Parts: sequence; structure tokens; C-alpha cells
Amino acid sequence: MFSPAIEKQREQLYAQTAVDAGARVRAAREPVEMIDVLRWGMQEIDRAFAETPAKIRAKVACAAGCSHCCHAAVDVQAHEVFFAAEHIQVHFSPDQLAGVIERTGAHRLRLAGLPDGARERFVQPCAVLDERGQCSIYEGRPEACRVHHTSAAATCAAHLTDPTIEIDHVFIPALRARLFAVMLGLDSALETAGFDDRAYDFGSALHEALTNSLCRVLWMRHRPAFPDDCLAEKASRSV
Repeated sequence: MFSPAIEKQREQLYAQTAVDAGARVRAAREPVEMIDVLRWGMQEIDRAFAETPAKIRAKVACAAGCSHCCHAAVDVQAHEVFFAAEHIQVHFSPDQLAGVIERTGAHRLRLAGLPDGARERFVQPCAVLDERGQCSIYEGRPEACRVHHTSAAATCAAHLTDPTIEIDHVFIPALRARLFAVMLGLDSALETAGFDDRAYDFGSALHEALTNSLCRVLWMRHRPAFPDDCLAEKASRSV
């Protein structure tokens, strides 16, 4: 899939991230310390992007206000949800927080009412998009959002209108390899340490995280953080 040089770089980034993240995770004992670990991990993804050769980064068509990719149900792991929730709880006003809770709650209900298999075709603005079409939690956004870049915004727009239009060909392999390597290294370290690695629907799990403080307690105890109706594969099966 990748050239030998890119593959070697990918393997090195993955291994180094897994080792570094593992050491940080093992040293963390409190929720606030785990948030610091996650912040470090997200910054490592951003650093991998910034250190990608300029000629590769120049291919990226994504820009502020470009939200074509922000209308699909997103799969995340529990740590990404808690990182986003922390950002919201720290930076949002009470009214803004209430708004996110209302929108994520509505998102959760909509998904619950879908028939089996319909979630993959779900098209709805992300609950944390603002009125300008920009991400209101950009610094706290999930990994999937951080590693998603394409070379053709027009193709992304067409895909939003017609999901049968393929977008794989506008991904940027050399950049994608670097960012996914760091992302998977962080995920692997958390999984190895025993943290919840189930795939959740971002909007549904974010609603639960913002309305149920017990979720973080369960997560820190290495138990499933969110109820089954928040799972990506079950979010459209439970009413």
C-alpha cells in the first residue's frame, strides 16, 4: 500500500508513540493525569502533521469552515470522548454546554430510531459544529477528525450529497500513514493498559459523558465507560 520508505517511517512512528504513551499511561493515577496523557497524544498527532514535508502538506485541501466530512456518525474510543468532554467542560459557558447536551441528546435519539445498518448512511451535522460550520471543540476534537485530510474539497462536497461517490482516491497516503501511525500507537498503549477499547458513536457517548459523571469513574477502573446503546455497532438498534 505504501512505499518502503513510508512504511518504515510509519512503523517507527507507531512503535515510538506506543512506547512513549505506554510509559505515560502507566504513570497516570488520577483522571486529570490521564487527560494530560491524552492531550500529549493529540499533540503528537498534530506534531506528526506539522513535521510532514511541506510538499505533502501542500496537497491538503481542508480549511477552516470546510465541514463536508462533519456530517457522518463518527466511531471513537472512550478516551477520545473524555478528551472532548473535558475541553467542553473547561471552555464552554453554561449555555454553550447546555446546547451541546441538547444537540448530542437529539443525535442519540435519532440514531436509536434508525433501522439496522442505517448508521453508516447517517447524514447530519456534527453536534459540535458551530453556526459558521466550524468545529467548536477543535483543540479537543477526536482522533478520527485530526487524521482526516483530503486533496479535493469538491470531491468531499460531492460525497456528502451522494455517498456513493468514492473519496478514497483523494486521501493523501504519505500523510495518512504518518498520522494513523501515531493515532494507533496511542490507542494501542491504552488498550494494553486495560482501558476500554470498544468503538462508540461519538455524539451518543459524548452526551453520556456530559450527563453522567460515573462514566469517567468506570473508565478509570478499566471497565466499559458507556452503555451499550452508545456503541457504534448498536447505536441504531436500541430505542
